[in-house]
Amino acid sequence: MNPIPARRCLPWLLPLGLLAGAAQAQVTLYGRANIDFEKISLGGTPAADVFGGNQRASSNSSRFGIRYAKEHQGLTWFVQLESGVSWDAGGDTLAGRDTFAGVEGGLGKLRIGKMDTPFKDLGGLTDRFKGTGIQDDGSIAVLGGSNNGFGRRQNNSLRYDSPRFNGLRGALQYGLDNEDRRSGEQRKLLSLSAQYEAGKFKAALAHEQHRNFNVIGHDDRGWRIGLNHDFGVVNVGAGFNRLEFKLPTGRLKRHYATVTAGLPVGNGVINLRYGRAADVSGTAPASASIAGADGTTLVVGRHTGATQFTVGYEHTVFKGAQVYAYWTQVRNQANANYRFGVNPLTVAAADRGADPSGVVVGLCIDF
Repeated sequence: MNPIPARRCLPWLLPLGLLAGAAQAQVTLYGRANIDFEKISLGGTPAADVFGGNQRASSNSSRFGIRYAKEHQGLTWFVQLESGVSWDAGGDTLAGRDTFAGVEGGLGKLRIGKMDTPFKDLGGLTDRFKGTGIQDDGSIAVLGGSNNGFGRRQNNSLRYDSPRFNGLRGALQYGLDNEDRRSGEQRKLLSLSAQYEAGKFKAALAHEQHRNFNVIGHDDRGWRIGLNHDFGVVNVGAGFNRLEFKLPTGRLKRHYATVTAGLPVGNGVINLRYGRAADVSGTAPASASIAGADGTTLVVGRHTGATQFTVGYEHTVFKGAQVYAYWTQVRNQANANYRFGVNPLTVAAADRGADPSGVVVGLCIDF
């Protein structure tokens, strides 16, 4: 992607104030069109069997954004405004994705705004499917990015990323949802990670804490470990997540582990992922629950685990353009109702014990 000199940008960018100091500044327009055709099926329970399935088009992780950067006295000052784009139906939310301003120098990078957390970033060590869609494991892994989920793009955040030192770097993010200092319901987020890279090996550890997200006065916590190594003939990743929620009646815990592999084939790659969520346990009584994103709910007790398996092929047509085909299935035990990680099937029939699956054919163009 070649940056566009700010003095040549379109006049409609002027109100954004992006052209100040144009002689040394750069403005970059960028985006992604990731759209696919999906055939979705649902089974495993009488209601799911009656629903059967449907066909649809989805826009997945599509986006359009503007970046501005200017160097001044050894520091780079920057802003980014990123919006989702619904290529399937038109429209979306202005600045609904990572949108922030900040400064970067020899001591690291500081940002303020709305952005992915370090905990969410760790998924990149095991995510190997182009963009996000029904093949994503965000629901079963971290309960999605809303409600009590840990795959968050957090509003009102301060984030610091350290420089790399001998292959090691760190990140710290602090988020507030409420500006009233006297409120006992002030929601707070703290997310941090450490990542190490040596040649083709990568390892990372992350921790995230939510306060007042689910129960006032209580903290919810997540831990995440990720590993990745590129052997050339195959790229292998592994991850482990632990989620813990504090309820008035006790604690609720859930573990998730995943392994992935990518096998290069000509101008493409065959990708595989297997993930398993254990039964929900803890000191909270049986049937105590936590609501995640898009209808997913954790319920304490037996038969609350699930697995997700995905296999797919991505073919590079030219640099920045891929076509792909995936198949994925979530197999829920009798008391689990995990959904697709993105574009979930949220019909009433997708209740406990129902197994969503889908076939996807799509294209992704980065520009």
